[in-house]
Amino acid sequence: MKNNKKSYYIILFTAILFYSCSDDNNYNQTRRLLIKHDWKINTFVDYSQNQTTEFRTAVYDFLDDNTLIKTYENNDTILTQWQLSADSEYLTIGSNTFRITELTNRVFSIRYGELEMFFIRE
Repeated sequence: MKNNKKSYYIILFTAILFYSCSDDNNYNQTRRLLIKHDWKINTFVDYSQNQTTEFRTAVYDFLDDNTLIKTYENNDTILTQWQLSADSEYLTIGSNTFRITELTNRVFSIRYGELEMFFIRE
C-alpha cells in the first residue's frame, strides 16, 4: 500500500509539473510570436453586420517591454501598453481585452465581442 501511495504522488507531481510547464511554454511561444513580427492589420470584420469594416491601415509593433507602437500610413504613432494573460488566450491592449483567435508566424487575429481583427506580418 505504501508503494502505491508513493507512486500516486510521483505521478501526480509529474502531471502538475508537466501541465504548468506546458502553460509556460504556450505563454512564452505566444509572447515570442507577438514580439517577433510587426503586424499589419489586414481585415476588420463586424460579425453583427456580417461585413468587413473600413479602417485606417496600421502596423502594430509589440515590444519586449510590453509597449505597443501603432503606426498609421501617414506615420502618426500611438504608444500604449499591452499584456498577455497567463493562459495566453487573452491580450490586453490599453484598456481593451481581446481574445486571441489565431497566432502563427503568418497570421494573427483577435476578437472583441462581435469585432475581429485579422493581421498579417509586415
